[in-house]
Amino acid sequence: MLNLSPFHWRHVMFGALLGALLFAPTLGAQAAERYDALTPCELSALQGRVTTEALCGTLSVPENPNQTLDQADRVLDLAYAVLPARGTALEDPVFFLAGGPGQAARDVAPMMRRALRDIHRNRDLIFLDQRGTGGSNALNCVFDQATDGWLEPDPEAAIEQIDACRDEWDADVRFYTSTDAARDIDQLREHLGFEQINLIGGSYGTRMAQVYMKQYPDRVRSAILDGVVPMRLALGAEHGPSLDRALEKLIAACSEDAACQQAFPDLSDAFVELKNEYDSWTDGPRIQITHPRLGEAIDITFSRAVLATALRFLAYDPSTQMLLPYLIHEAATTGNPQRIAAQALMLSEQMEDALALGLNFAVGCAEDWPQWPETQEAQQTLLADSIGDLYAALCPDWPSTEVPADFNEPYSGDVPVLLLSGELDPVTPPGYGDEVDALTENSLHLVANGRGHIVISIPCIARIAANFIDQASVADLDTSCMDTLGPEPFFTDLLGPTP
Repeated sequence: MLNLSPFHWRHVMFGALLGALLFAPTLGAQAAERYDALTPCELSALQGRVTTEALCGTLSVPENPNQTLDQADRVLDLAYAVLPARGTALEDPVFFLAGGPGQAARDVAPMMRRALRDIHRNRDLIFLDQRGTGGSNALNCVFDQATDGWLEPDPEAAIEQIDACRDEWDADVRFYTSTDAARDIDQLREHLGFEQINLIGGSYGTRMAQVYMKQYPDRVRSAILDGVVPMRLALGAEHGPSLDRALEKLIAACSEDAACQQAFPDLSDAFVELKNEYDSWTDGPRIQITHPRLGEAIDITFSRAVLATALRFLAYDPSTQMLLPYLIHEAATTGNPQRIAAQALMLSEQMEDALALGLNFAVGCAEDWPQWPETQEAQQTLLADSIGDLYAALCPDWPSTEVPADFNEPYSGDVPVLLLSGELDPVTPPGYGDEVDALTENSLHLVANGRGHIVISIPCIARIAANFIDQASVADLDTSCMDTLGPEPFFTDLLGPTP
């Protein structure tokens, strides 16, 4: 329902769970001086199951960028964390830019520490919670409905809930845009005394990286954009067609796989039947499932919205993508969509916990809604134009300022940029990476075959990323391991993937 591209780092999380060891920072003299005002802290994710030690601090900035700090009507204390390099730190750290919009960077630090372990050897990793998220005056909003406002959408009730949240925030939401966040990044860079930094952004974080590079090109040594968002894009406007294309590729791959085709013959027809059966966005049969958080049996309406939510978020990651043929086949042939509904409810719960919805709307209403395309293509898709419909109801009354005149212009400078895409990404397809690659002077685009949204955690790509940042160049990178990448095996039953 939202345009969140929410970093489903399931493969990152799995690796982190296997190998998460507490990291105790040992600082050299220069790092000790740079970070002397920070305090040791422990960051956690996955309800405390994955942790990492870090150094934490805050940076005070005026909420209104037109005011000075001493004259500001409201001062924001932006939370950030530093994971000092394991060895001798080089003078150009990595700033990690989280997705969403609405995800807090510090929330993913425990997982990213492992994914970026090669880079972390000689570079500090810095995680700044974007204003409006995490510890930086988070604009959180939790639906009051017993099940989930994302699954059983009532537009009027959703708008009332969001308006009620907005009344409670101690914030002027006009000043929570990507442009404002880029200024914060640079103030933190300056505060910590770095001449240049490296950027790693995922999904919406790739927009943040491009905004920063456009505003402060001399301050960026290199950038990695994983799950690329072109600057011209109204984020969310193309989610419907992108999801349909990813699902079509996945169904075609199943038909070409002997075990999958045997287990789920005529899967394409089954998918059409499923969509036709649940063709209303809000109406459908009442079914009972177990709420993943409350542990209670609840009744929900299985509508097109539930179907679209489940398939969309399951399509983010290759391990859950491989469940989709089983789930589609089961629901279509038995008439029982309970398993899909349970997945949708679980995933929507995770989204609500992971994202500051107010920041999501502050960015979306300012940067995306003004350029929302009028097209019928999205309406014909599984997801329809549900994001546009929500924006149409919410954004006209949302306080926003105009973005800079050149906001949607592409970054076209000579900073070395490594672009990463997953072949089956349902949100930021490889074509987006190709588009940015063609407009950027000094870039390389790599596509991970058979993979979904966000790929830097794959060991092969993590090594390429580390080598790229070491040399700050796309020339002469050894990318031969990309040839070994492919999809995960399909699940033909609930016992696990096909051997």
